[in-house]
Amino acid sequence: MRPKEDAPAGLRHPQGARPVPLTPTHPRTVTARILMVDDARDVLASFQRLIGRRFDVVTAPSGAVALEKCRTEGPFAAVVADYEMPGMKGIELVMRIHEEWPDTVAILVTGVVDVDVAIDALHNGRIFRFLEKPCPQAHLLSAVEDAVAEHQRVAGDRELARTLRFSSEALAHFNASLERLIDERTAALLRLQRFVGALNDAESLQQVAELTARVTQEFVGERAVHVEVHGRPGGACECRAQSGPQQRGGLRRQTAVVAEGEIGAIFVDELGERGEALSEHQMSWLSAVAASMATAAHNQIRRRERDEAQHATMLALAKLAEQRDNETGRHLERVSLYSTLIAEGLREDGWYRDTIDDTFVRDLYRSAPLHDIGKVGIPDSILLKPGKLTPAEWDVMKTHTEIGADTLRAVMQSKESQSFLRMSFDIAWCHHEHWNGGGYPRRLAGEAIPLSARILALADVYDALTTVRPYKGAWTHAAAIDWIREKAGRQFDPHCVEAFVKRADAADQIRARLADSREDVAQRFERTTSSPSAA
Repeated sequence: MRPKEDAPAGLRHPQGARPVPLTPTHPRTVTARILMVDDARDVLASFQRLIGRRFDVVTAPSGAVALEKCRTEGPFAAVVADYEMPGMKGIELVMRIHEEWPDTVAILVTGVVDVDVAIDALHNGRIFRFLEKPCPQAHLLSAVEDAVAEHQRVAGDRELARTLRFSSEALAHFNASLERLIDERTAALLRLQRFVGALNDAESLQQVAELTARVTQEFVGERAVHVEVHGRPGGACECRAQSGPQQRGGLRRQTAVVAEGEIGAIFVDELGERGEALSEHQMSWLSAVAASMATAAHNQIRRRERDEAQHATMLALAKLAEQRDNETGRHLERVSLYSTLIAEGLREDGWYRDTIDDTFVRDLYRSAPLHDIGKVGIPDSILLKPGKLTPAEWDVMKTHTEIGADTLRAVMQSKESQSFLRMSFDIAWCHHEHWNGGGYPRRLAGEAIPLSARILALADVYDALTTVRPYKGAWTHAAAIDWIREKAGRQFDPHCVEAFVKRADAADQIRARLADSREDVAQRFERTTSSPSAA
């Protein structure tokens, strides 16, 4: 065995290098623990005396014992190993330590001055310092302090890398969450935008309620949804709509309010599919939906009030025209019901389904009474003449279609366009056109005649045939049906005739229920006989 010096060997401290200051009372932590490996006990004892005042020193007499201490007492901030030891040499030891504990800084000590050994140790052993025996104690202490500082730097870099990696992963997760939240909010905004657009196209309070229930369901998930809309602010519930599963818990009430007061409410199940409560996010969307519903419902009510006022005005004008004619108030009601019967029959039979929907049927019922509104412009001498009109008088009578169309055209230009006004215009102008082109005033034919006018033409003629007029008696229902059947394809749309004939019994029931009273007939004859033309 080679002789050992009294003091541990070391490498001279590099010129200009300054040791990292360490206090004598440095805590005994992993970063300040040193492993000294040498087969000479006196060297280990000397190293313990020198370094033990600053660091927690663990010694090992061989490479095998050093590895065991690394497993049981490590890891160490630094390892100082003799190059030449029996069994496992120092270079092999530090290489194995580096494989299992890469943060441990290695210092290799040798008494053999061999450049090749030093180069091999530095390149292959991952050596921090290569010290030559003997060396001053100050140099050895400085090398150990530098090794500890290096270990702290490497550990700090590694911790910083872990922190940066964690921050990067957290940022990536945050960005993904933010992007997901932005996507969700954007989708919700688009959903709300589509909802508002659909509300603008709604034609009734019921549609407003149904649209609200549907979009609320989308916002709150699998929860029971119930919507109520009032006919006017503070009024009774007029329309209801529901969506979603059966109710699980209590209902959360979100009111829909306008300036005049509450106009409706949305009720949402407090409990979700997994028993969870409504989130703040869901509540905010629920509030937005309720506000949109309130505005739409209010607009519907205002529109309905406006339409009803306008329709009442037009109907009053139609009744004024009728009072000057040889008709009764029930004529308008009967014609409206006959027209509705034909329209619904056509839809049931599969005809004109692209045109006839609920709005068409509703507008037809409201427009039918205006078909002869142009008669307000016909002189009494012609309008109330009990006998047959002369050709010249007949030409004047025919102008009532154009007078009616001009009247309604002026109304449509001065008011916001409404579907029933457009239909009233078509009916007033075209209800005397014939399917074969033989009618007036424009001699339209076939489907060039508006469908509403083709329907009204049949309803009007049936009523004229089955009621008493000053110039004729009332036909029987059967006789009127036979005559109308004969005119199919000539005067009337054959599909309209087919639909009406199939529902002749229903038409007869309407005729019987709304038949003119004797007083109506007597007043009609009195008007006629007292007119200037009758005199």
